[in-house]
Amino acid sequence: MGIEVLIPIFGVMVVLVPITGLTVIMMLRLGGKPFIETLARELRASGFTNSSENRAKMEDLMEQVEVLTSEVHRLKNAQLFDQKLLEAQPTASEDD
Repeated sequence: MGIEVLIPIFGVMVVLVPITGLTVIMMLRLGGKPFIETLARELRASGFTNSSENRAKMEDLMEQVEVLTSEVHRLKNAQLFDQKLLEAQPTASEDD
């Protein structure tokens, strides 16, 4: 009794799965394209473009990051130097 019930279900699925796939593809193709175009148009209107002003801001931020990176390296080197000096100093108990 079990397999006889499954045969019609699989028969229907063999037809419905490709139809459902094609429907989803067509819906995304025809419905997604206008949505994406509208989204792109709104982003352009809001000023979210690669303008020269944005490029200048990006370059300024990159310079600031480079300066901060070099400052961090200098501070790290100074900290290592201080640590070596402290390790080299004799402690009070060694002097006694």
